[in-house]
Amino acid sequence: LAQGGTGNSVHLLIKGPTMARGRVILACAALACTLVSMKSAFTPSLPGNMGMATAGRGMEAKQRTLTQRNADGSMLKPFGPVVTYAKALMDAAREKGEDVPVTEDVLMIKDKFKEEEWLDKLVTVQNDPYLTEVQKANKIVGLLQPLKSSVMPKFIVFLAKKNRLNGIKVIMFEYVQSMYYLQSITPVRVTSAQRLTEDQLAKIKEKMKSKCGTKDVKLVAEVDPNLIGGLTLEWGYTDPVQLYAPTHGVDLSLKNILNKRALQKGVVDAL
Repeated sequence: LAQGGTGNSVHLLIKGPTMARGRVILACAALACTLVSMKSAFTPSLPGNMGMATAGRGMEAKQRTLTQRNADGSMLKPFGPVVTYAKALMDAAREKGEDVPVTEDVLMIKDKFKEEEWLDKLVTVQNDPYLTEVQKANKIVGLLQPLKSSVMPKFIVFLAKKNRLNGIKVIMFEYVQSMYYLQSITPVRVTSAQRLTEDQLAKIKEKMKSKCGTKDVKLVAEVDPNLIGGLTLEWGYTDPVQLYAPTHGVDLSLKNILNKRALQKGVVDAL
């Protein structure tokens, strides 16, 4: 019995520490697995071509026009839904045979957004908590009267149903841009020191058609005696109706030539 007891006691002494160490090892392993799973859960995996994709998006953004990079409070971006809504308006005008009246309405609405008094009325309607979106649309149609087309009132109500009333301004702007693009017309402003003849204007128009790659050029001639001689050309406007913010231009005026010569010779006040 003593021997058996001694054997058993020795066996228990050996088994006890071994099981304790086993439990510690298992606990450490479980903790390590938990930490690894937490790291994978909170650390998003990054694709290998992330740098290339970011660079591609950067190049794509640079290639977009200024109009395409604009957006307004409606969260519509001109390279997305705005283009779709503008095209829908164009299609509706074409189907109803109201291309000209709709275009006139669009231009009128664009001008309305420059009138502070009208904008105050518009903001009052849009912020009225007791009106539904359709009711707001009907109020806005009333503020825009008289409209020359039957398409525009329905289109504004359609925008209300899509919860896009805040996008009216940018949609009208995109409509004008698309109209000039589809008709292949480029507005060009020519400013000269003296009034140009019809023959000179015709030659400039033909040159600009080739330079811009469009079928027609809307030439706007102005006179500025401060140019002394020669002329300047501007095109690629972000607003082709108001001729605002040209993206391209050429200065062939005598004033510009004299300024450059004066600067080359170190004259500080070249103007």
